[in-house]
Amino acid sequence: MATKLDLYRPDFGRRPYWLALLIAIDQLANAALAGYPDETISSRAHREGWTHVERLIDTLFFLDRQGGVRHCELAYYGELVREHFPVDMPA
Repeated sequence: MATKLDLYRPDFGRRPYWLALLIAIDQLANAALAGYPDETISSRAHREGWTHVERLIDTLFFLDRQGGVRHCELAYYGELVREHFPVDMPA
């Protein structure tokens, strides 16, 4: 039986510079809040089960979805598959 992660289609393409900067600021904020330094607040909200925070973030990023999977869950899956990691860099 397929899970949502099986249906997830990662995008390993290079992100625009401005988006990379916004993600870096997001990761810095998450680290300042005692989170993992390389994780976004969106991913953490999904992983930690912060339903109110996740709902707020998903509302703000309502266009970022794949089928029924919304922004925070997508961010979490992106962390799991190391989507942000350069393809040509060894793991």
